[in-house]
Amino acid sequence: MYLPGPPPPGVLLPRPIVYQLNPAAVTQMDECRSRSLVKFISGAGVVPSIEDGRRRDRVVRELGKIVMDWAKRVAYEQGGQYWITSATVLTFGSYALGAYGPESDIDAVCVGPYIASLQHHFFIVLRQMLEGRPEVSELHSIEGAKVPLMRFKFNGILVDFAYVQLPVINAAEAIHAFDPRVLEKVDGASWRCLSGVRVNRQIIQLVPNMKKFQYLLRCLKLWARKRGLHCHLLGFFAGIHLAILAAYVCRRHPNASINTLFSLFFDTFVHWPWPLPVSLLDPPALCQSPDGCSLMPIMLPCIPPEFCSSSITDSTFNKIKEELRRGHTLTKDIRSIDIDWSLLFAPFPYGAKYKCFIRIVLSAPMAEELRDWVGWVKSRFRNLLLKLKSLGVYCDPDPCEQVDHTITDPNVVFFWGLMYRRSVQICTSSLKEDFMKSVFNNIYGKEKCAHSDITMSIVGPPMLPKSVFAQFT
Repeated sequence: MYLPGPPPPGVLLPRPIVYQLNPAAVTQMDECRSRSLVKFISGAGVVPSIEDGRRRDRVVRELGKIVMDWAKRVAYEQGGQYWITSATVLTFGSYALGAYGPESDIDAVCVGPYIASLQHHFFIVLRQMLEGRPEVSELHSIEGAKVPLMRFKFNGILVDFAYVQLPVINAAEAIHAFDPRVLEKVDGASWRCLSGVRVNRQIIQLVPNMKKFQYLLRCLKLWARKRGLHCHLLGFFAGIHLAILAAYVCRRHPNASINTLFSLFFDTFVHWPWPLPVSLLDPPALCQSPDGCSLMPIMLPCIPPEFCSSSITDSTFNKIKEELRRGHTLTKDIRSIDIDWSLLFAPFPYGAKYKCFIRIVLSAPMAEELRDWVGWVKSRFRNLLLKLKSLGVYCDPDPCEQVDHTITDPNVVFFWGLMYRRSVQICTSSLKEDFMKSVFNNIYGKEKCAHSDITMSIVGPPMLPKSVFAQFT
């Protein structure tokens, strides 16, 4: 076995250092590292309690009862056959995969019959029913998004609730059978929602050991969050990306331990010949990757073949590769029987890494308006990253959302590290003007801009608030 790490440019590679390890020592090291990794992850607060899991299960069951009552009410008011009319709730994302944390939300889909429309019956009738429930709080609608949904808390647990309208009256029976004759008739937004459900089910079928997969996925999510790689709207990983990468490693190493799987994740993808797509299908299906997916393409395990939506840019791709190299170096070090996991999961040192930041402040008159505004602007952030790139500036956008308490209105503040590839001076007023064109490029965006605001400025580490700078060093 050889110590990892390429030599510096211009330096000749010396003779390799050879470590003779017997199988018993390797097994002992693997078991020790697996135990300490599981202990570290459990202590990091990313593994929910049994009661927390039961709370989420109750939320999904109660939502199922509510939408069933809603569907029958809609049918009754229209004089339809309410006794055979049905609706149901499907879940996807981290909850459906069993890899959620205590703070995770529930991604859910309300599947309703053809007589229940999105605009009236979902966003008005069902919303009123939810507002009448004492368990529901902080409910607001996001109607102009690519996937329209309601977002609310149910017994304190955040729920993203989208809608799929099926061309049948007994929606629950049709969707549980995943009847292709029914699914081919749904619209684009509904298909995107159902795609998440289908992909989750396929991953569960493909993974040989769900418990190991769930631990590995939790490790990857914590690593991505600590190292600033966890927001797909900023050009990094979405949960589905990490789930597919974790499933890929688990499928190819079904008998590996938790420690070995985690190490193999870095070993696999630090050497991956990008832009070759990662696919769980055998053989991988061939199709053209869309814009934003060409740097690090990851395929959904479905037919017809689709790529995971991605916003990766040159600068975020470089950071991902840098962090994969770092993780590979730390997990491949065989000089000690255990690993200091706190080092691998250490927060990314933004304050020490960058000398300049772009400070982006999003504000709105009310907290509910701010939530909508932040979500809308973040969905357009890739345009800002590409604009900065065109100016000769690479950007490392920190996904963490800060608050400036000196500003009266509710606000969210982002700090993005800047790397100048050439001598350039950024005019933030021009940058904002150009970015705002993509923010209010439709009626929904213009409506949000009417009462909300965005400001940009270039700052250095000494100009950062102490509470923020402390998190960046």
